[in-house]
Amino acid sequence: MTRRLLATDLDGTIVFDRAVPPAAKQALDRWRAAGNLLVISTGKSIFATDDVLRPSGLQFDYCVCYSGAVITDGAYAVVDASYIPVELVTDIHARLKDLPGVATYATTIDNDYLLSDNAEWVDPILSKFTPLAPEQFAEHRFIGIPMLITDDAERDRIEAMLRTDYAGRFEVHRNQTFLDIVPPGADKGAGLRRLLDGQFGGTAVELWTLGDSWNDIPMHENADHAVCFTYSPDEVKSVCESEVARAEDLIDRLLEETR
Repeated sequence: MTRRLLATDLDGTIVFDRAVPPAAKQALDRWRAAGNLLVISTGKSIFATDDVLRPSGLQFDYCVCYSGAVITDGAYAVVDASYIPVELVTDIHARLKDLPGVATYATTIDNDYLLSDNAEWVDPILSKFTPLAPEQFAEHRFIGIPMLITDDAERDRIEAMLRTDYAGRFEVHRNQTFLDIVPPGADKGAGLRRLLDGQFGGTAVELWTLGDSWNDIPMHENADHAVCFTYSPDEVKSVCESEVARAEDLIDRLLEETR
């Protein structure tokens, strides 16, 4: 028997203004109650994922977080994780710390840290964090470096610089206002493949993916059925088989098909 698995992004997909709308929450609950699997697939850390989902009470089976660098079960127990060297965090921080319109963060298994802030505003995607001084970097084991960049042209410039100057040393993933640095080979698609191979190696799984933005493209490319939104960028739409206006529209359609 083939099981259906839905891997869904958070921000711009089932999270808006730091909350899961009731209709989306109810649809996701119906999805799992029907015997299907739900995986959260996000660029967020464990800390940030729990922070935004806990108020809704949404339950899920696994989480592919930090853009695929970490896999957890439904209680956030780590199944698999990869890291970046602290020297890289130090170097990136030094290059970005004085740039206007840029806030640089760093994530660990336990927390999200603010390294420098010239953005002068807090994005709801990453709104809770602990300041961390450079002399404290060596005390931590880092997974990712999220960068809030308020200007589109500057975001393009920094992304090009990172890809050129640090080729092969990490992955760079793009969201609407963020760039995320994660360990080499980490993306949402690779994370889902590791999850499926490690946890469902002997089980037939039909993989559906739902996500709105550029960092969702790798998971869409690994799906049996990839779905984005009517408001997604054209690059995302080009790798998906269909579009929906709301997450619950897709879930209701799939559940209706199995009745």
